[in-house]
Amino acid sequence: MDILAFIYYLITSFRNKLYDKKILKIREVPGVEIICIGNITVGGTGKTPGVQFFVKKLQKMGRKVAVVSRGYKGKRNLDPLLVSDGKNIFAEVRESGDEPYIHALNLKVPIVVSRDRYKGCMFLKKHFDIDTIVLDDGFQHRKLKRDRDIVLIDATNPFGWKALLPKGTLREDFQGGLKRGTEFIITKSDLVAEKEVEKIKRYLIQKTGKNVSTAVHGVTSIVDLKGNQKPLFWISGKKVLLFSGLANPLNFEKTVISLNPSYIDRIDFMDHHNFQESDIKRILEKAKKNKADYIITTEKDFVKLPKNLDIKNLYVLKIEFNMIEDNSLK
Repeated sequence: MDILAFIYYLITSFRNKLYDKKILKIREVPGVEIICIGNITVGGTGKTPGVQFFVKKLQKMGRKVAVVSRGYKGKRNLDPLLVSDGKNIFAEVRESGDEPYIHALNLKVPIVVSRDRYKGCMFLKKHFDIDTIVLDDGFQHRKLKRDRDIVLIDATNPFGWKALLPKGTLREDFQGGLKRGTEFIITKSDLVAEKEVEKIKRYLIQKTGKNVSTAVHGVTSIVDLKGNQKPLFWISGKKVLLFSGLANPLNFEKTVISLNPSYIDRIDFMDHHNFQESDIKRILEKAKKNKADYIITTEKDFVKLPKNLDIKNLYVLKIEFNMIEDNSLK
């Protein structure tokens, strides 16, 4: 363990012990079930489609659901900020952050962003008739009491290179995180060999004795800038340029490879990148150089593109979280 990772370990472990021993206060939202969808590593586990899957699942169970998110990189004057009331969207993506805005586009439930998740939950309880709140990416937010902590484990990098930040991608000590998790879902299980998924599953069951499910992130469609859906077979045999601002762009590439393009290249930006006109110029120049038939990005990146773009061969890949083995919320 290098010195920076060791310092990070000391800080996070000490903080978790203070919460475990109730020295630091954990606040409870009475009368509302809090279900956290989180992870132990930084980014790339599929939380955004995972949150949407569980919101829809809970709605089918008859629950009155809302979502609270930190609103990472959102620049807003109000906090908590109501992003959506389930019918109308009241915030722009630059205010809410990309993930809450995508939730607002795809879910018909109230969505709030707040740096203090307790305040966000209390805001929702006061203003909406709800009985369940899904906490988007709050596993390390110990100051809010949760009823369930559903931890997503990325099958392509389940243990964060076995190192804490900044050497690896672990947000906290892996063993400590496993103890706190209520249940686990191995995500992106279609991007690795089946024997690797089984290996991860056996390890989690052995270490925790808790429910372990598996999930894939399947491509549902590609859509143009006007929202028109196009058939997936269009990609087969074509030259493709990808661009994204993701924690793990390689998984995006693997997903597009499954659509059988003849040639694929990509441009990577920093995670949660806000695209400028200069970025678009760079993308178009590379597409022209590669003679790309299609330029493809993710939904998360699409919402942050400059407005009024008119690029006929630019498409957005729509991904859906699907459970293969569902032992969750039992």
